[in-house]
Amino acid sequence: MKKKIGIVTDSAIGISLEELKKYPELTVVPLVIIDDNNKIYEDNNLDITGDGIYQAMIVDEHVLKTSQTNRERLREYWQDVLKKYEQILFLPIAQAASGQYDSACILQQEPEFKDRVVVYETGAASVPLKTMALIALQLSNEKKNGIKEITKALDQFRLGYQCFLTPSNLTYLARGGRIPSSLSYLANFLKLKAVISCKEKIKSHKIKRTMNHAIKEMLETIIEKTKNVFQQTLYVLNAWCDQDLLDKAIAKAQELGFKKIKIEPLCNILQTHTGNNTIGFAVIKNKYKIEP
Repeated sequence: MKKKIGIVTDSAIGISLEELKKYPELTVVPLVIIDDNNKIYEDNNLDITGDGIYQAMIVDEHVLKTSQTNRERLREYWQDVLKKYEQILFLPIAQAASGQYDSACILQQEPEFKDRVVVYETGAASVPLKTMALIALQLSNEKKNGIKEITKALDQFRLGYQCFLTPSNLTYLARGGRIPSSLSYLANFLKLKAVISCKEKIKSHKIKRTMNHAIKEMLETIIEKTKNVFQQTLYVLNAWCDQDLLDKAIAKAQELGFKKIKIEPLCNILQTHTGNNTIGFAVIKNKYKIEP
């Protein structure tokens, strides 16, 4: 007999192969990374790893691009999951960050998937998206919950989390077409740091003069926007950061009052756009007490 609801997400959750073993019922569809020779890698930590991306992009200075999962590849994943489950809830990377959501919505309308696959716009990536997938997985294992109940819970979760990133330079975002090259050049020339909000949409939050100021801005904004914030775990999002930068981020968080701090690697897809020495913070308040 088939189980009721299968939870499918994509590699923007940033989960390692070892960690994925803890969640055998969770299906992770790989997004795509493309090098400047048009070689295509699945973002599955097998075709290419975080270390491999760092070597290609930072050390060897290749230009890497990202893309949504090929639609036929996504079809294969959904078909496989529907052998075991009656329905699928698909939780892709935020629509603002990728074409994955739009592509999935088109595929969802095909006869074999209509009324069997629900595509949910998560507005998230990295730790927040991982948490959403784990909440959905937990609720799907409770027989009383259907997709409607699960998505309602995810709607509530989205109201409470906060997530910010600050790249050391904006060159990689400009290469990927995320910001104008002229803005990247000016900001890098003046050594300005852009604080980027990564909730619902990826957008500039503030421009600060130094990385220390940016770290302080991110933390103070999270404190301002989160009730009982010091009871929550603060996730330090690490995109190939030097130890000195990590130490500064943790020291400032402790100075401001955070007690529970966990370093979490930024997912490969976002690292490809932000480059090395990108630091960020997330608080993922949720009533299910799920911590990735």
